[in-house]
Amino acid sequence: MFASKVKGLPKLYQLLKDNKTIWVVYLDIINFHEVEFRYGYKICQEILTEIENEIYFTLKKQRSLFLFSHLESRGGDDFVVYFVPGENTHWEMSDLLEQWVLPMEERFNRRLSKLVKEKIRLRTGIARCVNIDSRSADYLLYAVVKEAFLLNKSEPDPQFFARREEITHLIEEPEKYLRTAFQPIIETRNGDIFGFEALTRIPGSICFSDISDLFPFAEKIGQLYPIETLCRRQAIKAYPNVLNDKEFLFLNINPQILLDPEFASGQTRKLLSEMGITPANVVLEITERSAIENYAAFRDALDHYRGQGYLIALDDLGAGYSSLQSVAELHPDFLKVDRSLISGVHADPTKWALLETFVTFSKRIGCSIIAEGVETDEEMRTVVQLGVDYVQGFFVAKPDFFRRSINPAVREILNPERRFKYTENKPINSMIEPLPLFATNVLVSVVETYFRDHPHQWLVGITEDSRIVGVMQRDRLFAALGTRYGVPLYLERTVPILMDTNPLMVEDTTPLEVVSSLAMQRSDSQLYDGIIVANQRKPIGMVSVANLMKAMSERQIQLAQGANPLTGLPGNLRIDQEIRQHIERDLTFGLLYIDLNKFKYYNDLYGFQQGDLVIKMLSEVLLNVRDSLNDETFVGHIGGDDFIAIASPENLETLAAEIIKQFEQSCKQLPGQENLSVALAGLVINNAEQNWTPLLVSERAARIKKEVKALGGNSFILR
Repeated sequence: MFASKVKGLPKLYQLLKDNKTIWVVYLDIINFHEVEFRYGYKICQEILTEIENEIYFTLKKQRSLFLFSHLESRGGDDFVVYFVPGENTHWEMSDLLEQWVLPMEERFNRRLSKLVKEKIRLRTGIARCVNIDSRSADYLLYAVVKEAFLLNKSEPDPQFFARREEITHLIEEPEKYLRTAFQPIIETRNGDIFGFEALTRIPGSICFSDISDLFPFAEKIGQLYPIETLCRRQAIKAYPNVLNDKEFLFLNINPQILLDPEFASGQTRKLLSEMGITPANVVLEITERSAIENYAAFRDALDHYRGQGYLIALDDLGAGYSSLQSVAELHPDFLKVDRSLISGVHADPTKWALLETFVTFSKRIGCSIIAEGVETDEEMRTVVQLGVDYVQGFFVAKPDFFRRSINPAVREILNPERRFKYTENKPINSMIEPLPLFATNVLVSVVETYFRDHPHQWLVGITEDSRIVGVMQRDRLFAALGTRYGVPLYLERTVPILMDTNPLMVEDTTPLEVVSSLAMQRSDSQLYDGIIVANQRKPIGMVSVANLMKAMSERQIQLAQGANPLTGLPGNLRIDQEIRQHIERDLTFGLLYIDLNKFKYYNDLYGFQQGDLVIKMLSEVLLNVRDSLNDETFVGHIGGDDFIAIASPENLETLAAEIIKQFEQSCKQLPGQENLSVALAGLVINNAEQNWTPLLVSERAARIKKEVKALGGNSFILR
């Protein structure tokens, strides 16, 4: 039968409760505002009346084809038609556009030809509604009308019904269709795995190329919540396959999901508990696929989950909807910088500056930065150099269904002792600026345009097979083009014709003092040219002479402030910094406390001048031993006749034995050698066994020192 416009909805509710399938068709006129502009309001009202009457009479004429049908006018040019197929429906409802809408469109256009001189076309959105016991009929009909509306307003999708069917199967059998891969996130502080981001995969899908296609479609048909819930559940179930103690699980969460009653009910927390995972080891990663409209309500939801122990990460910083407002409003624990900002950051001054700003900003507000999408050695070195806390990307490891090892190249870049040494000795890579790169087959005109578009850029690199073969200086380029025949001679030729093929190039681990010496040895014409920093001739960036001189000045000031005036060795300030940073980096290290026995007696007997010579002799012994062992040992002068050395634990005994040996040899040239001996107190500091502090290190070393001095003579004790 055909129901009236007023009495239709109660009947639909009842049919739905009787487990009948209801099809909803959302119709509107394509570009109706343009039709109204061309023909005016009065004509358009007549058009709408004709279309509504045609729909009404078509339904009435075809009432025997359906168990039930119903028309709603939504105002303007929007109409909603409900169909309940019956035994007499002789075509599939998926064919409704071809079998029902297009013929009806032809009929009303014949009558409208007297009003307008163009075809009026309908845009269609079709959705299906079935009964779900846990939802009211009113809610289900509202949801399906919304789905039909969204489909109506979106681009036509020839795969719609196949995709809809696949999502139905996915929801019914998630174990068959959904798998979870895990991509590690590592700490730049020590190279350890901090956690894993769970990434859903649909390997058997026919209609979706990857998961990023599935989520928008699921949202369009009102199935985003169940899909995300299933993805989350599959991730939690699979996580124990890769989990080690204290590692975090990053779960992608759409902002609207946090407001979903099912998520808030604690089902996720219950599943975590079943798998032996606590909320304190879970980071809810807010993906922001859609904008957050009500920050107040969203903050309340976040506070609820924070109260349960979850941490919060804000994804896609620098892309999409993600904004500084979200950071200010939500106070995340982690900020994930989007791949779009990380890609090519080593050679893009703007991206470099933005990432540097984000890092500084994160320190100010007390959260951590995660660089995602790091794919190359150069990107890795740059994000580490700029102070990013955590790194994720193909360069570290690709997503996998099982726990895999980290790229060995990452371990080399993040080697804590190597990085610590370079930081303290001020290698050139601590002050690198981005170096834009061009290939050798690029025309001079391209580089000239780049310099004009970037007025503050004064140097670019020229590469061949990823290795630097020359540079182009801004001033020299424009000087060459400014000559009488410069433009016709050079502009449309490739860059090798003007590039400098012999720039100063240094490795990224070169100390500042060495770079400064090399820079100052250049000819006067090249004295202020930029310095290229590379790793095995692969360009990393550049350094200006002005910044190099500034860093050298600061270095000299620091040395003057922290060095012992007698020996020139680092003093107490540097020693304290060294110990603190080793402890903070969770490094296991060896400490050697070196003290002359009965030095006051020797000093009184032979005079202060001779005493100072002995102290300087001991400092030279310590430096000679360090250099001869080719070790990364730190040597400092506490004051008076007390010294300290910090080395790897396995080298501590060798270091002590060599110090005693060289000290004995050096004493043979001094008066009163029989009164000179050295006591060495060795201590291994391991944070895994005890929570060390600089004060505790000092107290423990003092006790060992007292013990070894009691032995007399050249002695060494290791504890």
